[in-house]
Amino acid sequence: MKKMNKPFLRWSLALALILTASLAFANEMEPWRVAWESVPAISWDHFQGTPPMDAAHRTEAAAIHMTIRWHASYSVSSSNGSHWTGHVASITVTNTMEPALSWVVPGKNYPDVLEHEQLHFDLNEVYRRKLECLLLETQACSGSTQQAAVDLLNSTLHQTANAVLQKLSEMQALYDAQTSHGNNTGEQARWHGLVAGWLAAPTTAP
Repeated sequence: MKKMNKPFLRWSLALALILTASLAFANEMEPWRVAWESVPAISWDHFQGTPPMDAAHRTEAAAIHMTIRWHASYSVSSSNGSHWTGHVASITVTNTMEPALSWVVPGKNYPDVLEHEQLHFDLNEVYRRKLECLLLETQACSGSTQQAAVDLLNSTLHQTANAVLQKLSEMQALYDAQTSHGNNTGEQARWHGLVAGWLAAPTTAP
């Protein structure tokens, strides 16, 4: 099972022509997060949250809480002051899990359950990579004013991110459904193969 945050868009103007857009949470205490690339594999030590009251009666034995955040920097320029063009300068996309919000039912911390949760994290990484690729490929946006170019580029990036993250949510749900939360070993093995292929070529993921 997976749980995912739904962050919102925030952007600000910096140095007049350099703009920043990011998906982030405002006014919150920063929890301990584990980046996908910082650990070779998650362990049960990363599941420190308290299971829900009815967890023992659920199909899933554990839940991993993950978040994808993106940050884009872009520049806006004009040759004559009447036609402005915005370009993506850099993109940063992160995929993390939050141990404090991830849980496992006591007595059900089996290796196959952890393997199922690891693949949720790996699937998240597929779409982190896909989102990074698509955002970097965003075409320049033009407007009659600096603000018009900013707004169009900002909207384009936001739409792309929303579409990718929506698809990720659907794929995470499909993974749980087809593997029966990891209880169907044949489907679990098939998904391992799918995710491995998508990690190697993320833009081929649905």
